[in-house]
Amino acid sequence: KSIENRMLKSLENEEFLVYFQPKVDLQTGLATQAEALVRWQTDEGLIIPPDKFIPIFEKKYLISSLDQYVFKKVCAFISRRLDAGLPVNTISVNVSRLQFYNSDFVKTYEDIKNKFRIPDHLLEIEITESIAFDNVTFLEKTVSELKSKGFLISIDDFGTGFSSLSLLKNIPIDVLKIDQSFFRESIHKEKDNIVIKGIIDLVNKLSIRTVAEGIETAEQVAFLKSVNCNMIQGYFFYKPLPEDKFEEILKKEYTTKAPAFTFTLSET
Repeated sequence: KSIENRMLKSLENEEFLVYFQPKVDLQTGLATQAEALVRWQTDEGLIIPPDKFIPIFEKKYLISSLDQYVFKKVCAFISRRLDAGLPVNTISVNVSRLQFYNSDFVKTYEDIKNKFRIPDHLLEIEITESIAFDNVTFLEKTVSELKSKGFLISIDDFGTGFSSLSLLKNIPIDVLKIDQSFFRESIHKEKDNIVIKGIIDLVNKLSIRTVAEGIETAEQVAFLKSVNCNMIQGYFFYKPLPEDKFEEILKKEYTTKAPAFTFTLSET
């Protein structure tokens, strides 16, 4: 109830912080991309985690406002770095089901992108696998429109629902994010690895890049490198970082042309 009572005011007061979780390229070890994530810091300094407030924003139909808030912050971040002549990575942003089905969704995001003068292919829209099964025809149309406006598209949490291979064939996505549930310890680990390898082999042939989510061990990194996964996202390399810490990584990698993370892929 406390969260409900302060949602609108918190948006007006810009109490939400955008964090960035790098995605590490397995071939180079560089943090070549990142995902924008949101944290709520109240005016009393309390940090509220997203699993506490996002469901309530969805329930009260305010999630689209929060989505756009984060998107604008990401665009401002990219624009500021471009204006300063600093290197810029592709940043992905999450889009809720309510946002995705807004009739003016594509135009709204295109207008924000143009307002901040963001070049094509620096912004990636992440949609969950579950959205794909609501209305495949609508999904295909919307994804095609987004791509025509210069956005990259990724399917998030792949494997958590009723995954359909026809989705990969019919929807022109750029990135497939394999859900972290595939990488948890289980008695079916060997079967999990066979499925993961099969997914990666298939989407590589379709020219779709792969990101493995929730990676926490060197063993997982070694396996994913061996099956030609493109990128890794998880606590093994980086937790979600505040903007200044993320910029430190970008600066170090740009200056040294080497990974900011001290772990080397040869150790796997």
